[in-house]
Amino acid sequence: MKSFAKSTVVASLLALASVSAFAHHPAEDIVDELIYLMIDENVSDTPHADLDFTSMGN
Repeated sequence: MKSFAKSTVVASLLALASVSAFAHHPAEDIVDELIYLMIDENVSDTPHADLDFTSMGN
């Protein structure tokens, strides 16, 4: 029973450690960079481009 508990803990730690490997969006390498530039250009003149959440909740 102890070896099962140890192996469960090790498996859980490995699963948590590997989550960062899947953190990027699947379309990140598929979508052309021009689309991201177009989005930035379209958002640059809106108030949403200047939002700052660093003081939120203080």
